[in-house]
This record gives sequence, structure tokens and C-alpha cells, in this order.
Amino acid sequence: MRSLSRRDFMYDSAWLAAATATLGALETRADEKPAAGKGPASDRLRVAVVGVNGRGMSHVEGFANRNNCEVVTVCDVDSGVISRAMKAVESKQGKTPKYEKDLRKVLEDKSIDVVSIATPNHWHALAAIWALQAGKDVYLEKPISHNVSEGRRVVEAVHKYNRICQAGTQSRSMKGMREAIAFIHGGKIGTVKLARGLCYKLRPSIGKVTEDQDPPATMDYNLWCGPAPFKKPHRRTSHGTVHYD
Repeated sequence: MRSLSRRDFMYDSAWLAAATATLGALETRADEKPAAGKGPASDRLRVAVVGVNGRGMSHVEGFANRNNCEVVTVCDVDSGVISRAMKAVESKQGKTPKYEKDLRKVLEDKSIDVVSIATPNHWHALAAIWALQAGKDVYLEKPISHNVSEGRRVVEAVHKYNRICQAGTQSRSMKGMREAIAFIHGGKIGTVKLARGLCYKLRPSIGKVTEDQDPPATMDYNLWCGPAPFKKPHRRTSHGTVHYD
């Protein structure tokens, strides 16, 4: 089994946290592979996953499935949504990870190597910059920022603190996608003057409401808002609906 350095890991496999279906292609045969999280402690990267109610579960399962890392902390502002993540890690690694509500507590832990971020979009850039400042390498879900200025701040932090930040555009890393891009760049279909990208994906209704709604009692809503304006949600749930704002 090849040994992965931290940089190799972030380059070669961090995106797998969001694309677990491709894990088998990059791992050794099952009969040769140690159990997830069971390699020598000195060879494992200690990972904290921040935001686990949606996309973050793919992060949890992807990292916990790899023998060269260990999910040691699960972080979410809503204690009511963490049970799946906690159970998933325990089933893969044989022990329950630590739970933190506040990202800042996670960043105080000097033993954590990687912070994997799947929070609502408005937290992405700030959470990444804080993690980089704390000396962590980062896997950051798309979109990395709301605007170009925020994105540049993330890039500047990577260079300033000499850390790695892998953005969650995993499709760009897939073999077929790379080959298609190379085919087009090679002029095989002539000069491309216009391209359109479409994504047809049905989303359920968030429900029509006429007044502000109360966030879940288990959620620290002030912390959920973070860098965004503090105002009560005008939708039935605070989870999985930020794209409608």
C-alpha cells in the first residue's frame, strides 16, 4: 500500500469526501486494506467535519472510509442533526468522535490536521480563512465564496499561512471530465465560441409562509447566521433551504 503524505492526500483524495462512489478506484484491494482509521496513528490525518446535515455526511463517510485518516470531531450548530454523522463515524472507526457546536472550538484543537467544511454557503469563506489561520489544511465545499473578493481572501490566506485548500469542484478531478476538457482544448471540435451548462434538478417546495419562523430549538441560530445578517428565517426550515434566499 502506498503511503500518502498530507499534500498527496489533499490533492489525490480529499475530493472523495464528496464523491464516495469513486473511493474504490483509488484504494488497494479490500483484502489488503486495513480497517478505516486503523492504520498507525502517526500515519493518519485527524479530520474535523463542519456542517453534517446535508453534503457534510458525504464528507464524514468519505474520510471515515479511508485508512489514512480519522474523523475525530463533528461540528454543527444544531445538535439535533448530528446523530447520523456520529453513528457513521463510530461504525467505521469503532469510536465516537467529539462533538463541537462552535467552529472556533474546533480550531483551538492543535491536534486536528484537516478541517472539512460543508456549512451553509454564507459561512464558507470565513470558515476556511479561520481554519487556514489556525494552521489547518482545508477541504471546502462549493461555492467557496459569495463573490470574487471573498474568494481572493481565501487564496491569499492559503499563500500567507502556507496551507492547502481543496475546493469542492470534484467533477473537475474526474478522469472522464479531464479527458473531455483536453479533447476540446485540443481543437477536436473546432473553435468553441459558446458553451451552456444546464442542471435539471427538482427541489421540493420550502412551503409558503407569511411571517418569520422560529429556528429549531436545538440550533444556535445566532451562530448559524455567523457573518450573515441576523434575521429569523422566512421559510419552514433553516436546513437545506439557504439556496432559496
